[in-house]
Amino acid sequence: MMRLGFSKHVRRWAGAGALVLASSLGVAADVPVQYTDGGKALFRVMVPDFWEMRAGGSRMLTAPGDDAAREVPRLIGLSPEAYDDAWVGFIVPRNVRTIEQGKAYMREIGPHLVKNPEVSRSHNNPVAGLPAYTVAGTGKRGGKKVDFTAVLIKMPNGKVAFSVTVLEKGYDPSVLNDINGMYASFRAIR
Repeated sequence: MMRLGFSKHVRRWAGAGALVLASSLGVAADVPVQYTDGGKALFRVMVPDFWEMRAGGSRMLTAPGDDAAREVPRLIGLSPEAYDDAWVGFIVPRNVRTIEQGKAYMREIGPHLVKNPEVSRSHNNPVAGLPAYTVAGTGKRGGKKVDFTAVLIKMPNGKVAFSVTVLEKGYDPSVLNDINGMYASFRAIR
């Protein structure tokens, strides 16, 4: 298992096949979190009460079995306090400016995030009114079965946000409302 240095939360990097990326829900998300890179704000997302956030800055890491180090961009990782089976992560990869480039990035990084992935669906579906591409399926992470959803969101600032949600089998379905609320609150900063 590749360790990215972001605690147990990185092991859950991927999403829920049942996750619905709705553009508006009646979910109250209470704390604004702003993603920055190089001192420039790129997007904001509202985080529900009773969710924990961990942030990691850009760094060079070498995956087990690889010889070359790769840059891992700043990561915002979110998980509910009450459950240890759900995780949402956001990054903005450097040099990814289009959805097509983002798809190549997904293919490159995917095997490090989920083992034996089986994609059940992929489609273009806006997130908070922005062009987005979603891939959902199942796989294994840390020896456990997971549902994952990976989302690319094209922002008007010339960047693409990459988000992954990972839900371990048996997760509490109530977390889906919180997760959908986060995606509905996503706002690019110009």
